Amino acid sequence: MSDHHRETPSPEALNDAIRTLWVRAGEQRRSLTTDEQRIYQVLVAAWTEATQAEQELAA
Repeated sequence: MSDHHRETPSPEALNDAIRTLWVRAGEQRRSLTTDEQRIYQVLVAAWTEATQAEQELAA
């Protein structure tokens, strides 16, 4: 039996992941790698979705 419902990370958790990605690159004094840019885009899209869902629940 497969579970199709996965718990969506909170906006705070996603924001922390985005921040960690940038801090790591900053510590190495470099831009994001191509792979990190892809991860960043996915994280931002997920963060946007999570914040919208959170706002809808609050309304």
